[in-house]
Amino acid sequence: MSAQPLSQPSVVGASRCYIHPGRPALGTCARCGIFYCDRDHRVVEGKAYCEDCSIRPDVDYLEAFRLKYWGRRDFWAWFVGFGAALHIFSGFSIFTTGAVEAMPLGVFGFLAGVVEVFFWLGVPWARRALIGVPIVFMAVGVMYGGLVAVAFGIFGLLVSIAINMDTRNKLFFKREVSREALQKSWDLYMNNAMARAGLMLGVASLIPGVGIVALACSISGLLQVDPKATPPIGRKGQAIAGIVLGALGTLYWGNFVLSEIFK
Repeated sequence: MSAQPLSQPSVVGASRCYIHPGRPALGTCARCGIFYCDRDHRVVEGKAYCEDCSIRPDVDYLEAFRLKYWGRRDFWAWFVGFGAALHIFSGFSIFTTGAVEAMPLGVFGFLAGVVEVFFWLGVPWARRALIGVPIVFMAVGVMYGGLVAVAFGIFGLLVSIAINMDTRNKLFFKREVSREALQKSWDLYMNNAMARAGLMLGVASLIPGVGIVALACSISGLLQVDPKATPPIGRKGQAIAGIVLGALGTLYWGNFVLSEIFK
């Protein structure tokens, strides 16, 4: 994936490029400080770097995130793969019963499983075909008069659409995504995991002992916050919310224990 459009800094006095001494320097690398020329620098997130530094994961962290999931199965791939095993097993089970009236269900189970196997293998057409699985399921459900099947089919359709839109799943299928989409996905999955965990634990702090863990995670997450770092570390608000919720949960259970002791 290419970096952001190349800017043209002004010539830095009479300095020469570190890599190409015969060419005038245009600026210095934002990381290591060496002089670069117009042939060997890239601009990443608004900062200019020499070629060596520009490809470091701590510099172009979005590219590193893209490469981490490029062609690698994500959670959804394994989720669909598990569904494939269930569908194929149910399809063959119906076939072995010999019940003619249930054959449409057996055929659906087998074909749905095949689509999901190809999805798990990363075959491109299976991404779109996956959306058709819950639609066919609803049609088969109507044949048997099962409105519950229609409701499950609608839920499955929404899940299939969400899977198709998920950035990490697109990367598994080796589809190019924008840096904006990478940024949103990186923020969701990679940015300050301690603060995010602290908030989730803080919400569950009414469970005995969880509040203390929420406090520890949230404080750790708050200490990590550094918007100027590369990559930037955020989630300050989540860390503070986790501290508040964790403290409330801890105080609640502390008061409960003390009241029980001194009855």
